[in-house]
Amino acid sequence: MTDRARFNLVAVIGLLLGLLLPSLSSALPLYTARGGRTCDNCHSLPNTWYDPEDFADRKCTMSCVACHVDPGGGGLRNVSGRYYGNNTLPMFGADTRPLVDRQRDLLDWVKGTTPEIPSSQPTSAKVADHQVDPRGPNAPAPTAGPAFGKPLLHQSSHMSWLEGRYGDEQADPLVLFGGDARLGLWAAGPLFFPMQGDLYAAVQPIEHLTVSTSAGVRGRSRSIDLDGGGVDDQDRIGVRDLWVMTHEWPYMAYGRLGRFLPIFGTRVADHTAYIRRPFGLSQEDPANRVVGAEIGLAPNYPYLNASIFKPSSAQARDPFATADGWGTAVSAGWRDLGWQLGGSAMLRRRPLDGGGDTTDLSLQWGFNPWFYWDGLPLTYLGEVTYGRLQRPLSGKETGQLAAYHQLAWTAVNGVVIRGRYDFWDPDEEVIDDEIHRPGLGLDWIPITGLTFSADFRVGIPAGGTASGDLFLQLHGWF
Repeated sequence: MTDRARFNLVAVIGLLLGLLLPSLSSALPLYTARGGRTCDNCHSLPNTWYDPEDFADRKCTMSCVACHVDPGGGGLRNVSGRYYGNNTLPMFGADTRPLVDRQRDLLDWVKGTTPEIPSSQPTSAKVADHQVDPRGPNAPAPTAGPAFGKPLLHQSSHMSWLEGRYGDEQADPLVLFGGDARLGLWAAGPLFFPMQGDLYAAVQPIEHLTVSTSAGVRGRSRSIDLDGGGVDDQDRIGVRDLWVMTHEWPYMAYGRLGRFLPIFGTRVADHTAYIRRPFGLSQEDPANRVVGAEIGLAPNYPYLNASIFKPSSAQARDPFATADGWGTAVSAGWRDLGWQLGGSAMLRRRPLDGGGDTTDLSLQWGFNPWFYWDGLPLTYLGEVTYGRLQRPLSGKETGQLAAYHQLAWTAVNGVVIRGRYDFWDPDEEVIDDEIHRPGLGLDWIPITGLTFSADFRVGIPAGGTASGDLFLQLHGWF
């Protein structure tokens, strides 16, 4: 079999596995895939609230914008994301556990008791305006969470997040803060190091308009930068994202201008994943940010995102400094309550010393059998990504292929056990350079805002010797 035939066979097998096998993923994508099984994962029971009859007004979506201020996911959490983090994720201390998950608490299992699931409160009457606070006109103002104030000239339009649907969380604040911090321990070293230290802020001076920024500590150095200097002397602390967005429009539509990570493929939490870093999409590298414009929509349940941009300069202290070149990215698909299917395409045209020209295509999918049967708490996500790129020295064009599969089992509330498989062929014309990386992982969320993760991975290079490594993470977030 020729190298080209072998490469094409791997690609076809990866696509077939993705389409035919039940699949799943962890971290941020896991939440979008499994969140649709119960509505009160993301907000309280309907009570006197009712689903808008007009499809354009509905806000139920399985896309990233359901829980994050950034439509591409990650970073600052909106009111739905904070509610999910407080009630669905932790093992202990959930304020209002989703009804069907009240039988999945570890302490009740140990005691041998299974609390009865209370029936949901029936709708007593359809209110005239579905933006009426379901707690009633005399309900106290929400006080919990890192959110303050109200947008100026706030009119509580029907597209705003509804106060009272998220417990004590403030739904549509003037100012919102958040943060993520990660510490890592690589057992093979052993090496203990900070992985992430980010702070986020968003200000909504008037309804439908938000200015958002994130700043943080860089996790690593680059040996080659976009400007071709070969030495990375960028500040260790700097601005990652800075953009202005108009949002909360019908069909969950939005538009933004500024510096951001383009939406492409599955934004997994592992920055080293082969479907992310080799394609210039890892979150910690400032060179992967772009400066441009993006539009999108995500009603229940189709989604579409499109952007046009210029690459960022890896050395610039100014977040709006750009390098030569241009790019565009498009993602579209369908994220239903129990399954997902989507695709992405991205073009980047740059000088060779700035990363060169790339053309990338991705197919993503997901399946959540937990939605169809409560006795099967499994979720799966997968992706196959193929790209054309230029070799850094010769400029000759070649191709690379990456695949990602992850199956997650939610054993009890707050405990997720993951099985994962990564594949990467960095150059289709080079013999025996493929890497297979199976692994097992565990996520434990004892309380809101604290996650312990352990991952054991085995790298199996073609024609080489397999090697395993254990990686531990401590993640704090708010």
